[in-house]
Amino acid sequence: PRTAVETIRRRLALRTEEERGVWSRMARMVCVKWNKEVYEVKVEDDGASGLKAAVEARTGVPRARQKLLAKGAWVGVLKDEMSLGKLKPEQQVTLIGSAEVVSKPAETPKFVEDMAEAERARSGLVLPAGLENLGNTCYMNSTLQCLRFVPELRSKLAARPAEVDVTASLATTYAKLDASTRAVAPAQFVHALRTTFPQFAQRGRSGGFAQQDAEELYSSLLAELARGLGDAAVDDLFGLDLVETLACDESEAEPPVVRTDKARKLICNIQGGVGQAKKIDYLNEGLRLAMTGTVVKRAETLGRDAAWTKTQTLAKLPPYLCVQFMRFFWKPTPGNEDHAGVKCKIMRPVLFPETLDVLEFAAPDLKTHLTRARDRLEKIAEQSQQQQQHPMQLDDDRRDDASSPAAAPAAAEDDDDLAKAIAMSMADDAASPPPMTDLPGLPPDFTGDYQLFAIVTHKGRSADGGHYMGWVRQDGDKWLVFDDDLVTESSTEFVVNRLKGGGDEHMAYLAFYRAKSPQPPSSPPSK
Repeated sequence: PRTAVETIRRRLALRTEEERGVWSRMARMVCVKWNKEVYEVKVEDDGASGLKAAVEARTGVPRARQKLLAKGAWVGVLKDEMSLGKLKPEQQVTLIGSAEVVSKPAETPKFVEDMAEAERARSGLVLPAGLENLGNTCYMNSTLQCLRFVPELRSKLAARPAEVDVTASLATTYAKLDASTRAVAPAQFVHALRTTFPQFAQRGRSGGFAQQDAEELYSSLLAELARGLGDAAVDDLFGLDLVETLACDESEAEPPVVRTDKARKLICNIQGGVGQAKKIDYLNEGLRLAMTGTVVKRAETLGRDAAWTKTQTLAKLPPYLCVQFMRFFWKPTPGNEDHAGVKCKIMRPVLFPETLDVLEFAAPDLKTHLTRARDRLEKIAEQSQQQQQHPMQLDDDRRDDASSPAAAPAAAEDDDDLAKAIAMSMADDAASPPPMTDLPGLPPDFTGDYQLFAIVTHKGRSADGGHYMGWVRQDGDKWLVFDDDLVTESSTEFVVNRLKGGGDEHMAYLAFYRAKSPQPPSSPPSK
């Protein structure tokens, strides 16, 4: 038996040598099929490594990614230790693998848990930090959070040298908020505020700091920022020019009195309840009521006091528009011993729009500019619509008149007329007046539309109590709600529909609008 086994081994060795000899004498070409392509690959030796190297040179598929299959030549996927003894000339070999090299990412992905706190706060993957309440400071916290998301203001604050005052303390507070994921205690700003404006340091009957008015904080803060940054820096963002005209109702001979005042907010008067003649349901109605009225003033032509009609219009618009809902008013109390009166709150619901159009409140010159901008956008939309519809109309006409040779000249003539009309329309558009240059920060073709982006709300029936919160729009319809140190999310639908007032819940007190960039109306889709 041992002799028989040795004989078989010698025969197998001779057969292998014969096969090797055949391979050495032949062209040693195989057909490698990869996807839909077929490549002729020359095999230099009978080793698997040699075949893989040749395949990589022809196809670009790295050896590590190659899966070579050949029916009858080897079993399964070719491995480096396998022999190519059974591989026949011109045999088809199937290649599976990708030639694309996966590049190393430019930046190594970093998980939120691995980030430092400042990096986590700036990543946008977590909610912004809130402000701690340091004793009835919700009026301040809510207003500061709304102003925090005015990037132009942040840039001006960052460029100012550090000092110990309200402006520098505000810049420091914002920097701490940006670098923190936890609530920040604005102790430095509160100290500077109460030192500069003692009214915010008043204490209540219980000895603690008294609740204050968010609007008074807003007005006082902007006045202090104007002192620290310059009037232009603040007015270029929030400043309004109001033209007030007084006309005497009792004498046409009395010349009207015209003057221009500067302001950093608009007033929405709210009149409602028992005994009130006008009921204000919408923001525009309240603005109109605040900008018109009757005053008593001396008329020189009459030699006595007379009734005058006051009318205000907007001569200059800012990039950011603040509107105050006049919910708090002073009610006399003659029956009380001190006769001091009491501060009351109007709970009446007032609807405010997501987009505020101020065209009706504009002065004549400003209204002309805004109207021109709107006409320009409408003209662009009409041209776009013509360009969308004209090719379809031509195709339809040509199909209808294809069988009529006599109609061809008339169709071509109509095409020329329409092309001339479009060209004239575009020429008229090119001749539009240049945009106004005395509106800092506004788009060149601003149309007078403002988008709601932040709100300060008040909850409670007492003007000297209750609670303030800040609401700030983020991307799209996503809003952030700043309830002192607690930050949550909300939506545009909730803000517009649920913060109008009328109950014991939060209602809008300060509304901040941002100028909208004009967008040409979209063209109708083509067939």
